[in-house]
Amino acid sequence: MGPPYPRSVRNTRLSCSSSSASHRTPRGKEHQFVYVNGSKLHAYDRDKAPYPSSFDRDVIELQCLDNAMIVATKGAASFINFKDKPPKRCLDIGTGLGMWVLASAKAWPETTFVGLDMVHIQVPLQVLEPDLADRVEWIHTNILRNKLPFDDDEFDHVHMQCLALGIPENKWHSVFEEIRRVMKPGATIEILEEDAIFPTLPRWYTDPLRAHARGPPTIYPGAVQELSSYPSSFDTSQLAHEHQFLETLFHEVWANRFINPTPSSCIPGYFGAFFDRVLAPPVLNFSTPPLAPFAPLPGAIASPAPPRGAFKRTSSSNGSSQASPDSVSSVLTPLNTENIPDLSLSHSPASTVPTSAGSIKDSISPSPSMISLQQEPAGVSESVGDSIGTNETNGRVRPTRRDSEATSVRSTTSQTGSAHSSSSTAAVSPRGGRRPSVMLFASSDESTSLGGEHAIDLIPFDTWHRQDEHSQFMHLYRAVTFVLSTKEAMWEELAAKIAVRDPELRRFGWRDQDYSEQVSRARFEIAVDQYQSDMRGRISLWHSLVKNGWALPPRDPLSKAEVLEETRLRDDILESQRHADTSEAEPPCRKVRLIVGVKES
Repeated sequence: MGPPYPRSVRNTRLSCSSSSASHRTPRGKEHQFVYVNGSKLHAYDRDKAPYPSSFDRDVIELQCLDNAMIVATKGAASFINFKDKPPKRCLDIGTGLGMWVLASAKAWPETTFVGLDMVHIQVPLQVLEPDLADRVEWIHTNILRNKLPFDDDEFDHVHMQCLALGIPENKWHSVFEEIRRVMKPGATIEILEEDAIFPTLPRWYTDPLRAHARGPPTIYPGAVQELSSYPSSFDTSQLAHEHQFLETLFHEVWANRFINPTPSSCIPGYFGAFFDRVLAPPVLNFSTPPLAPFAPLPGAIASPAPPRGAFKRTSSSNGSSQASPDSVSSVLTPLNTENIPDLSLSHSPASTVPTSAGSIKDSISPSPSMISLQQEPAGVSESVGDSIGTNETNGRVRPTRRDSEATSVRSTTSQTGSAHSSSSTAAVSPRGGRRPSVMLFASSDESTSLGGEHAIDLIPFDTWHRQDEHSQFMHLYRAVTFVLSTKEAMWEELAAKIAVRDPELRRFGWRDQDYSEQVSRARFEIAVDQYQSDMRGRISLWHSLVKNGWALPPRDPLSKAEVLEETRLRDDILESQRHADTSEAEPPCRKVRLIVGVKES
């Protein structure tokens, strides 16, 4: 018998934000939230606002993570280099907490800002410095149902980020039409959007976990004993992977809301119909991190340190990375953190090669386009103007095309058989240490671009490559957290299947007696908890924290039987990996696309 069905709780309360509401928008659902099974959701009807993610604290704090990453790599919150002429008035659509507005307001002291969102979760103006608060305004409206509450030609710059997964495909024309209306002639617009990706785990990793009654605690500190994810009568071996049930529901969330889960592929077409001088670098692929070591067992004796250069990893053009078969036993060997010789991140945990900024820069393949970028730096404002002659016809942008100039620097890995192939594809080559990139451009088969090298100039290529491999674990954490934020939306899809007794559920272990809301909810909760537990082990944030000088999270003492069981499970995982086909690299955990343009008239 599964856990009791969690009773739905639909408490409604006002937002705790104390900033005053604008006179332009009446008090309404933007100030309200609905609490369902522990998830904080917006109060709009699904047909009026199909955005499926929750507004729980761990979810909205991801905005801080993204903003900090952009500021750290670009040196500013905006990808457009306005030089000494910043815009006078800016609009941030889908502002969320307001991180972009606040970061830009500090950088541009003469600029006024409007942050617009459908919910009231912004930083209260009262807690800001008076100079910032006087130049910032929060506005709330649903852009899918209402016109923007601004005059024509009001803004010099518009920013949008992570909003595409709440906009149905049939709404893009009306959204961009409204945005163009409120932009002044000559105003700029930048959009940064991310695809909806469901990170998965290989069979060799999950099968031993399911075979042992006490799997998850062996992977990370502080875990508790949990049961297997499905009844013993259900065999998941016929599925593509252990969590295919949740992945199916995740994809149906977007399909049934008519939202394209890969905005990186569809937005350029809509965007180019409304804006001029469009620059769009290829899609940025953030690599899936390497496997971290197992957490040390309480009282475990440290294993001998592996020899320098024992770890080998390969990278592929799709932005993925993986450990080679001869290195897995070292990557997953239990370690004693007290004997870690260096906590300064001067060496990578999975490659043992120096990861200083200089060594990483030297490891980048010197393609002709890359050299030209280093020799001829250009501001984005000038680049946008310079692209007129090569990228437009009669003042309008040409249709999206594959761009050879952009292709040449899409990744640090050259095409197979090229002069740089052998040196750039190996993260750790026998002749010299080269580690895989944290971020890679998509290959020409996966992505198109607009603007050639001017588009590439938008991306802080060298700075991004200086990020340590441990940043990859944060990218995976962000992707998994977003998946879990759609939990109640996934349940809606499952409830619809239960109502019609969808036979597809039988491949996921549903029996005749399981087609009830209570039983199905219990099975759904177990599946979600197991995915969260398995991915938490895969992310292994404890390892990144320890490498940065934090103390290892404590664990309760284990009995001899528990230590023996955990040791056996670790051995089983290693044995399973040794017999698995690991030739296929893991896909990237994030795909992000940047697009900028101008309203000429």
